[in-house]
Amino acid sequence: MRLTAIVSALEALAPRALQEKWDNSGLQVSLPADADGEVTGVMLCVDVTPEVIAEAVAAGCNMVISHHPLIFKGLKGLCGRTVAERAVAAAVRAGVAVYSAHTSLDSAIGGVSYEMARRLSDDLRIRRVLVPTDMPLVQVRVTCARADADDLRLAILDSAATDSLMSWNVQGNVLEVTDGDDGVPFAGIAAKECTTLVTVVPAMNTGAVREAIDGFCARFTPRVRLTMLDGHPDGYGLGVVADFGTPVTMETLRGMAAAAFAPVFRASRAGADDSRTVRRVALCGGAGGEFIGAAIAAGADAYITADVRYHDFCDHGSDIAIFDVGHFESEKCAKDIFFRALTKKFPNFAVHYSHSVNPVQYIIQK
Repeated sequence: MRLTAIVSALEALAPRALQEKWDNSGLQVSLPADADGEVTGVMLCVDVTPEVIAEAVAAGCNMVISHHPLIFKGLKGLCGRTVAERAVAAAVRAGVAVYSAHTSLDSAIGGVSYEMARRLSDDLRIRRVLVPTDMPLVQVRVTCARADADDLRLAILDSAATDSLMSWNVQGNVLEVTDGDDGVPFAGIAAKECTTLVTVVPAMNTGAVREAIDGFCARFTPRVRLTMLDGHPDGYGLGVVADFGTPVTMETLRGMAAAAFAPVFRASRAGADDSRTVRRVALCGGAGGEFIGAAIAAGADAYITADVRYHDFCDHGSDIAIFDVGHFESEKCAKDIFFRALTKKFPNFAVHYSHSVNPVQYIIQK
């Protein structure tokens, strides 16, 4: 399987345009030149460590796909002083590519928070995103020969690697086929031979889209108009807000959280109050303490996330049930998301789960 095909599949699932500005999702380490761009198998993990690289090599995999970026804060060298330095060096020596989808997967439709809700209960119905993404979008209008429309649409999809963000509107016969900028008509082309494709892509992808259109071998040169849009796409962002079909008791919710994420977790006072019922719950994978206010504003009775500060429990613990289920525990489902996406796209391709464990160990001393 080609590395480019796998990266395209991952970025269709979790477009890099969705990542936070401080993040570093994407290809971290590429394949060596002698690999000829061919991936023999992939290993899925949350964190990339030297042990995960060794595990990949032992399983015959020359690619690792992780949730947390291997290269994040930047490397001063490859001298083995940190886990990241040792893992990068191990990957380069072994010829193992590394790709990470971090906040890009967190903000994707069907991403980490969606998967958390699915695992918590089959009775949950997602209503909206907790914190919508702020991603500039561009509308692309392409007038082309009707016979070229399907192939050109696929070329745009391949270039943008964001088909999950695209909805297409194919307009019929264009009665006056002109360029939106200069008004020059298509000479000698009948209106019935033309159609217009309309789609929306992240602004960062417009260069690649325009390049794909310009390089397309068309019956006549397509006319393109790009328009910057206001607002943000529905369904993309951090966290989700979901409702139970039938409200549950707080005790029942704690049992669900224990079964879905971890048998041991921290809870606020409201989360320990069995007199409360829960109709609406907010969920956010990873460090979601900063969004407690958003969960309260959304009308959530409970908020399930990780890395909540002591003072957040003090300030909000009586207003909403807060469950801190652990960072690794809330995000380990990323491996399942990757697995489903890759095996659906490439049914006969080798996809493996790493046996790496949570770096945080829970000790109950008796």
